[in-house]
Amino acid sequence: MTALLAGLRPDALPEVVAHEGPRLLTRDVGPRLRDLLDAGEPAPAWEAVLAQYGELHAGFTAVAEQVLALGAPDERPERLPELYEELAGRDEWYGRVVEATAALGESVPTGIVHQEAHDGNVFVRGGRPVFIDWAEASVTHPFLGPLLPLRFATERRGYEPGSREVEHLRDAYLEPFTRFAPAAELRRAFGHAYLLAPIGRAQVWHRILGPLAGEVSAAHGDPVSAWIEILGGIASGDVLLGAA
Repeated sequence: MTALLAGLRPDALPEVVAHEGPRLLTRDVGPRLRDLLDAGEPAPAWEAVLAQYGELHAGFTAVAEQVLALGAPDERPERLPELYEELAGRDEWYGRVVEATAALGESVPTGIVHQEAHDGNVFVRGGRPVFIDWAEASVTHPFLGPLLPLRFATERRGYEPGSREVEHLRDAYLEPFTRFAPAAELRRAFGHAYLLAPIGRAQVWHRILGPLAGEVSAAHGDPVSAWIEILGGIASGDVLLGAA
């Protein structure tokens, strides 16, 4: 763990004091961002949350092979069409998935990506966001990560999905990646990644519910199909940036 976190901001991650298998015990990292926002208390701006989230992922591109060797789910870009087909077959959106994957480019390397950074999994320590609950992380393109925080930020701020305000939030996430490519190139890649991001969310539920008995998984509805439907909405233009 220490080796994997070397070089990252110490206030971006919880401090691990003990671990056993997949379980981690961390020191207290302060209140949840959600609780602060609900109470009207001072809290980091969403731009700061997304910028630090981007910085975290930009730093984690250096450890992709290490975490794959440790057993992290492999959702590298070249596997995304295969992972989509596993869930939905070669449906009407499969071709778009293949095209978007090819269009991602190779400017930004893959890394370990936290895919559940909503305001209930972001805590605040010393006025700065801390990202916990990495159970749904995978090795993939970093631009597949911000799907949920963009939606929560858009809803909290009352922004119109697809608006310039939401694009500004996206750009806050992208800024740390300008070490890899110019901003315009990053925005183009992000557009393709946004379409692909629901594959990761669907795969999370597939991994969780797949091993369970039918009556147990049925209690959770059908989130896999729901995320595939969202992907279709993005592909068709019905689901805009910040709404997925």
